[in-house]
Amino acid sequence: MEKLEFISAEESRARLRIAYRQSGDESFVETLQRPFLNPVEQRNAKGKRNLHPLFVVGAVLLLLAGATMAFFSFRIPGL
Repeated sequence: MEKLEFISAEESRARLRIAYRQSGDESFVETLQRPFLNPVEQRNAKGKRNLHPLFVVGAVLLLLAGATMAFFSFRIPGL
């Protein structure tokens, strides 16, 4: 098992300053999309943002519910 390494208070403050300094660099649309993005892996290898896994699961469940409703609503009676 790997040994955990902790950072010092000064290093954490420096990292927070960098993060807060860069927080306003994105566009308004990216700011609106931020809650739906994966909080751990913000960007993939190509630099595109990853969606939050719960958003993907919710979209799949919504599609399944819609397909089920459409199937049972438009079914021909007697078949």
